Amino acid sequence: MNIVILGPQGSGKGTQAELLSKKYGLSHIETGRICREISESNQPLSKKIKKILLEGKLVSDDILKVIIKENLEKPSKNGFILDGTPRDVEQYNLIKEIFDLRGSKIDKVIVLNISEEETIKRLSKRRTCEVCGKIYNIDTNPSPNGSRCVCGGRLIQRDDDKPSSIKRRLQTYHEQTSEVIRLAKSNGILEEVNGERPIYEIFKDIVARIEKDKTLHPL
Repeated sequence: MNIVILGPQGSGKGTQAELLSKKYGLSHIETGRICREISESNQPLSKKIKKILLEGKLVSDDILKVIIKENLEKPSKNGFILDGTPRDVEQYNLIKEIFDLRGSKIDKVIVLNISEEETIKRLSKRRTCEVCGKIYNIDTNPSPNGSRCVCGGRLIQRDDDKPSSIKRRLQTYHEQTSEVIRLAKSNGILEEVNGERPIYEIFKDIVARIEKDKTLHPL
């Protein structure tokens, strides 16, 4: 079973992806986390990705396609859950091609919908380590070291986590993913979920939708 989970920044897609990964034994591909890990490594792209992350910019399609391909070609017993990827049609088609070669497919595209107001409210509380790029939320995921990251770096509010920047990022998200959502809907695999509810209420809703689909065989 292969699932894609999408949503605007702050929608909680990472949390839901992690819960679904544990429930069904899926390999969790979170491109944001992978990029952060690369940025702290000695890999050729580490410095470039670290600079992009600290500036609050999106990693380019070329880099993401390499990351997606490398991770989807790894063995997985029960399938994959892709968190925040694909963000455009080119990535969507790449993922479909890789799954075709494995004799599988994208089974569900789950979109967590939250309002612009809720996105701004959630992201305005994010803090980022200026050294390693790790992200915290002062309400839901505070650092145990207060105003410092676990690595010792100072926590800051990035310029792109301020309302005017958040609105621009939301516009980019909707422009990029609208066609992915349209394709998923036309393929009959789209599930749009209200993301402005308690975490486990959303999780139960998603699980019910997955297990209602008789073409899937959840563990």
